[in-house]
Amino acid sequence: MAQPESNGLFEVNSNRKVVERGFFCMMLVDFLNEEATMGTEEYANLWEERFDQAKAGACAYREKCPIYSKTVKNKPIQLKLF
Repeated sequence: MAQPESNGLFEVNSNRKVVERGFFCMMLVDFLNEEATMGTEEYANLWEERFDQAKAGACAYREKCPIYSKTVKNKPIQLKLF
């Protein structure tokens, strides 16, 4: 069976290009600067790990972050089962 094509009335999902949006948080950077010294290998590893966690919605600093506490009030949290 042939792949369906868009005809202008509807869009086929397989033809859509994924648009990746960036993520950045200055509070996260401040917390990282308190945890490790900038320019070290530990800092680079923490940077990648903490930003990946924050992008996934599980920021490591959520207990002490004022921005996170404001956004949680507006959005329910989806708990991760696995």
